[in-house]
Amino acid sequence: MKRQRARRQNTFRLDLWKILGRLLTCVTRLGQQLRSSTAWRSLRFWLLVALVLAIPVVIYLPNTEYGYTKSAVFYWGVSLLIVLWGIEVAMHGRIAVTRLAWPTLGVLGATALSLNNAENLALSLVSLIGLIYYGVLGLLIVNTVKSERDIEILVGAALLSACVASAYGLLQYYGRAAGPPGFPGGSLAMISTFGNPNYLAGFLSHLLVPGIFLCLVSQNRWAKLALLTILIIMTAALVAANSVGAWLAALFSVIFFFAGILIFRLGRALQRRWVLVIVILLGLTVWLQSPPGPLNTLLGHATPLEPFIERVTQFFQRLWEENSGIARSWNWWIAYEMLKDHPFVGVGLGDYKVEFLTYKARFKETPLGQQYNFYLPRAIQAHNDYVQVLAELGLIGLLAVGFFVGTLIKNVHDFVRSSEEPKQRLWGIALSAGLVAFAIDALVSFPLHLPASTLNLVLLISALYTRPLLGSTPTIALNAKTQVALSATAFTVALVISFLTYRDWQADIYLDQGESEIRSLRYEAARLALERSVALALAPGKALYYLGVVYAERGELQRARQYLEQSLKTYPTENAYMQLAEIDLHLGEPQRARERLHMLLRLDPEPTMRLEAEFMQRVLVPLAQRDYALVWVELEKFLREYPEYPRGYLLRGMLLSERGQKEVARAAFERGLQAIAQQKATILGRLEQIKRSRRLLDPDELTRLQAHATALAQMEDHLKALLAQIR
Repeated sequence: MKRQRARRQNTFRLDLWKILGRLLTCVTRLGQQLRSSTAWRSLRFWLLVALVLAIPVVIYLPNTEYGYTKSAVFYWGVSLLIVLWGIEVAMHGRIAVTRLAWPTLGVLGATALSLNNAENLALSLVSLIGLIYYGVLGLLIVNTVKSERDIEILVGAALLSACVASAYGLLQYYGRAAGPPGFPGGSLAMISTFGNPNYLAGFLSHLLVPGIFLCLVSQNRWAKLALLTILIIMTAALVAANSVGAWLAALFSVIFFFAGILIFRLGRALQRRWVLVIVILLGLTVWLQSPPGPLNTLLGHATPLEPFIERVTQFFQRLWEENSGIARSWNWWIAYEMLKDHPFVGVGLGDYKVEFLTYKARFKETPLGQQYNFYLPRAIQAHNDYVQVLAELGLIGLLAVGFFVGTLIKNVHDFVRSSEEPKQRLWGIALSAGLVAFAIDALVSFPLHLPASTLNLVLLISALYTRPLLGSTPTIALNAKTQVALSATAFTVALVISFLTYRDWQADIYLDQGESEIRSLRYEAARLALERSVALALAPGKALYYLGVVYAERGELQRARQYLEQSLKTYPTENAYMQLAEIDLHLGEPQRARERLHMLLRLDPEPTMRLEAEFMQRVLVPLAQRDYALVWVELEKFLREYPEYPRGYLLRGMLLSERGQKEVARAAFERGLQAIAQQKATILGRLEQIKRSRRLLDPDELTRLQAHATALAQMEDHLKALLAQIR
């Protein structure tokens, strides 16, 4: 028994040593594989594919807007790629750069110079970090893609993501999936994973021609059919979104592609039968999905068919009015006012939205600005990326960007003209066609400020400079110390940016929660959420404004004023000036309120707010100064000028009631209720008009209408309570 037991123990020990030996061998082989650049490149490549696939479709509803989570995923994804790349650099010490390296450094240098004029340095630094990260992503793509198959997979991932977003948008268009409140279907319901139909349409226009080319060159029949299906869904969504700027971007992109084929005589390299199939199927999709087409007629979304000339005229009229003309040109002129003040380095990267109201006031005082005799809403973007770049970076920035674009055009032209491989030349033309679509889109929108669209730009440019297309790229060999230092720096930067991104993402979630609590009138819960948002955010602005609103509701006016004044540094709004003026009046500082109202009226606020500001300046400020004679004169004069202004009747009735003139006060209160009923009917009529037309030129109009309706309801309750006291 003892001998058998000893034999079993010896056998077990031998088996254990064999297992440990095999594990050691596996670990050794794994280490050898990980030390090879191919293994690291493969890991980075598939993570890159996942990032390209994820960013356009990822959304998180607790954020204030869809782009916030896309940006967070972008920073986290690129940070992870930077860490992996840093490890590889530490082992192998080689970095491939492109002929765009110096132009890119020039753009970064011009951007750094612009920070000298930034109103809020933290806000501009966030934008600068974003620019650097997109540049690093481009460098990662150049160092990762080694074959045409890699390019095909990356472009295919972008197309698959676009297909998912398109399908979701089409479901919203036909009312089969929930869209924004109040829009059960139609173009305005197509927010998809972008939050706006124009953002979706612009994104699709950049990828249409690269997708067509990938379908043409694909050798696998099933892959070809899958790509053709994706292109049909994308085209249907592009047409349904009804974005004129995106239509033009796609049209010029297609024209550029086929013109390039003709100019460089590359038609023989394509399968003409498949070209014809794609053209017919996509053309049929456009006809079926167009507003007067049979599919929309069948489902009740059709519009009347006008004569051809009238339709063409209306098309260009809409292009001017809705995208780049009277509805957007003031943004450009305000940018010009910024440029006049800071011609060389601009107002600072990302500062257009911060400086907008200040320069709007200056613009409105010019002869040209006085011709815009309607409300100019606050703009976060200039709706023209070229104009915004010029305003924020100045002439030096314009030269730097021009050098970048000029180098890109020259390199691609030389490659397409001189390359011997027809397929590679066609890739150059197809990817350039996508860049043409982006360039047209940037004329009437702001794709540079949208995470998914900027990803398209970086992907298209970087793919052109990979080894399969523009040839071998210069490689920098690093010594051992530099390898370690660069890797440590990359790891540290990635860790810090990831941590700050998480904090800022959480801050935005708390901001959204705070806004929701304010709408539900739960001010204590709103305060807690907003204070967390301010503590976590990199450059809090909107949260500070809402904190001011909350503290004003709580009666803590000094703290409310403090927060509202802080918000003006990063999130200046007309509402903040109005709130501050009301707080000043309650604190017994009428002269300070008068100054706020003077500034607000210089900004030429929207009509309802202008009326409120004029009433406060002409009536409430003298009332706070106890100049009752002037109050009565101005109040009667104001009500003659604006007989449908309910707040005037409310104040008139209250003053008369204090004098003991109950009957006259009752008449004033009843007249105020009539005015409120008329205004509520006007608001309901406008909301119904928007719902029927399914188009909304000003995205903030709904918010303003709803806020006005809420204020009227509160005033109505107040008037009814006062009437009940008199009776």
